[in-house]
Amino acid sequence: MNETAIGRRAGIATRISAWVGRRQRELSDRVHAAGDAAARQHGWTVAATTARFGFGARTYRDPRFDDRRRQLSAGAAQVDERDHPGASSKDAEVEL
Repeated sequence: MNETAIGRRAGIATRISAWVGRRQRELSDRVHAAGDAAARQHGWTVAATTARFGFGARTYRDPRFDDRRRQLSAGAAQVDERDHPGASSKDAEVEL
């Protein structure tokens, strides 16, 4: 087989692979269209990702949880004697 025939076969395989990938994305967009619209209507963020076998998957995120996560992480840094008796910084010695 010469280089021209190998190049043609590689080109055909590339075009077929691209065509299949486009069809998978189109199908995924159609399948997820109602869920995406509902999520956006409620102010959620929608992230399209690649799942198994190249079909698309979606990740839906309610931004209100971001605020709650920040509140929890800030609160965790402010542990005091009232929340955890015996956890004060002056009693932080470790006995071996």
